[in-house]
Amino acid sequence: MTDAGARAHHLGLLLPAFAMVSVAWLVFWRTQQFPVVCALAFPCPDPNARIPPALIFGGLMFVPLVLLVLGSYTRRPAVWLSNVSYVALAGLTVLGYGAILFAGGFTADL
Repeated sequence: MTDAGARAHHLGLLLPAFAMVSVAWLVFWRTQQFPVVCALAFPCPDPNARIPPALIFGGLMFVPLVLLVLGSYTRRPAVWLSNVSYVALAGLTVLGYGAILFAGGFTADL
């Protein structure tokens, strides 16, 4: 593969992954500011209850991202590794968003 072809391959493989992680982190950060509506039977959770799930899932997103970066610079990149990494990124994004929302109680956008 030529130098320009290899560069285009790396960019095409890594740019969507970095975009997914950046948008997920932005959503995780913006979710911290949603108003919380608490049930009458249960006390309201701590205002900072959404921070640990955001940090955990945001940090776990580094694992598939690093696998994609390291896997893209090999001579014969494993296609299955990039597929599994993208599925893991999407799954961590959805699970993280759900964990963040449910960690702080039920939310309602007023």
